[in-house]
Amino acid sequence: MPVAQNLRENGSVKRRKQPQTMIKIQKKTDEGGNDYTVYIEGLPFDSTEEQIREFFERNGGITDIIEMRLPKWQDSGRLRGYGHVVFKSDDSKQKALSRDHVNGKNIGRRYINVQPVKDVVTGPISADGKAPVQPKGCSTIFVKNLPYSATETELQTTFAHFGKIVDGGIRLARNSENQNSKGFGYVEFKNAEGAYDAVQKGFKKGVTMSGRRLLVDYEENKPKGSFKTDSGKLWKKEFGERDHKRQRSTGPRL
Repeated sequence: MPVAQNLRENGSVKRRKQPQTMIKIQKKTDEGGNDYTVYIEGLPFDSTEEQIREFFERNGGITDIIEMRLPKWQDSGRLRGYGHVVFKSDDSKQKALSRDHVNGKNIGRRYINVQPVKDVVTGPISADGKAPVQPKGCSTIFVKNLPYSATETELQTTFAHFGKIVDGGIRLARNSENQNSKGFGYVEFKNAEGAYDAVQKGFKKGVTMSGRRLLVDYEENKPKGSFKTDSGKLWKKEFGERDHKRQRSTGPRL
């Protein structure tokens, strides 16, 4: 659906955008294009990855788990009870989905539910099906679908390999009562190339945090000064006013 303007709440800004739509993308596949990923829920919050691997081996004889993406609570480090498990073979995936093997069995007192992974949706794209066009010199990105437990440090770690992030360049929208993330924020790179690489990766392969695929787009406007840091201080008092345009440098465009 074409979108003319988006209004974001609390520390939000209006953005004029090109007509955009959302498209479905393929799930994670192997070199042959096969998808061996399942979604699992009902995990005990105090269980470990080793215990979950033992559960799959005990109930389905599954020993070829190659990846587990299990979100954890930021404060306690305990599992949130759900996640994704990637196998090396279709045989293991089918055993995990089968009620004769893994699906419907119990870990402790928890009933385990295993489901196929649904198609996921990418972030905003242009009407012609391509990644968003980078505004000239834009070095800031808007990030959505963040875990509510997300911190500035985690956001920094996730995006630092795309390019140098300026001091105070991580801004999370926070709940005014409990200071938890509202699920979106901004990352400002020193150079426009960092923003370009991050958006391209988000569009083509995806950028994830705690098992969630992030929606990444360019941000031209300066966020309001009501953003707070993880310590509860106003961002503008912590880092001062910044000449937003001066921070930008010319970078690649699509």
